[in-house]
Amino acid sequence: MNADSIEKFYRLYSKDVYIYTFSLCKNQHLAEDIMQEAFLKGILSLDDNHENVKAWLFMVCRNLWIDYVRKNNKLSKIDINEIEIEDCSSNTLKKLITNEESLNLYNKIITLPQSMKESLILYYYLEVPQEKIAQIMNISNGAVRTLIYRARKNLRMKMEE
Repeated sequence: MNADSIEKFYRLYSKDVYIYTFSLCKNQHLAEDIMQEAFLKGILSLDDNHENVKAWLFMVCRNLWIDYVRKNNKLSKIDINEIEIEDCSSNTLKKLITNEESLNLYNKIITLPQSMKESLILYYYLEVPQEKIAQIMNISNGAVRTLIYRARKNLRMKMEE
């Protein structure tokens, strides 16, 4: 793989991968580190003909984040799927969302439980198909549909408050 191919690969996926990774860890530097490692793995295995490279990169980022959490033992007694992430302290993601209504919606989304938040961000913000979300989150397609339905219902209630 030549330098132009690597740069094209990075430019094609970097924004979405960063948004997804940042939504997981809420730390700009950690998101960048995880993203770099995911892209390195992507570049090294690009010739493996992954069916959907973007979904594969999301799955790698999610797994790297889980590994980071486990390695640092910060949340060792909590199930990874039940992790509540604090409100965003960095303005990085907020800069990407310029519309005030979208920002209000995003602020409501980050208060949802982790699995609901992750499924909504993947499905609506990053436009990942439900089948790929199931692969990324390691759950069934039906579970993804239910999760998105419940997340939207929960979000609707939060918006009415």
